[in-house]
Amino acid sequence: MKRMRWLWGGALLFFFSVAMLYLGMQALVLEKSFLVAQKRVVLEDLVAEKERLESEVATLSSLERIRSIAEQRLGMVPPERVVYAVVGKEILGKEEGEIHVAYHPGSKRKKE
Repeated sequence: MKRMRWLWGGALLFFFSVAMLYLGMQALVLEKSFLVAQKRVVLEDLVAEKERLESEVATLSSLERIRSIAEQRLGMVPPERVVYAVVGKEILGKEEGEIHVAYHPGSKRKKE
């Protein structure tokens, strides 16, 4: 009879422990799900902010805007013509037959 009581008591303790473990794990899963949802909202906000900033960068760095600011605020004018200069080897110390062409500032330098 005492043995049956111990057996039932042990079984009851075992099932109670398993139930508490299960409930504890469910609580942890629920907490982590909530944290993931919060992080997802923050991520979506950051992605939206990044897209807004990229759009602003594109707007602020447009060539038309830069040209307009240069002409209106800084008083700059576009060049009337582009001047090319060919420099010989005796000035630059380059090998014979190598030609360098200088372009207007802002153009890419090219070797021919």
